[in-house]
Amino acid sequence: MDVAVLTIGDELLAGDTENTNATWLARQLTGRGATVKRISVVPDDRTVIADRVREWRESFDDVIVTGGLGGTHDDVTMDAV
Repeated sequence: MDVAVLTIGDELLAGDTENTNATWLARQLTGRGATVKRISVVPDDRTVIADRVREWRESFDDVIVTGGLGGTHDDVTMDAV
């Protein structure tokens, strides 16, 4: 199974927060037999998130989306997906 991991957050792009979700997810997925083919970080931007998920769903068996889901002013992930 080929998997892509999309992590979302302006704080990740600014370097304010370390992207430990991507590392942890890749390790867990690989340990369960999946092949992680792509990991990317995008900003808290509905259009960018939606475009990337739309693009990747055609290329990978699964697209894992993480980040941007908690109670902050810039939560747009659920709407975008």
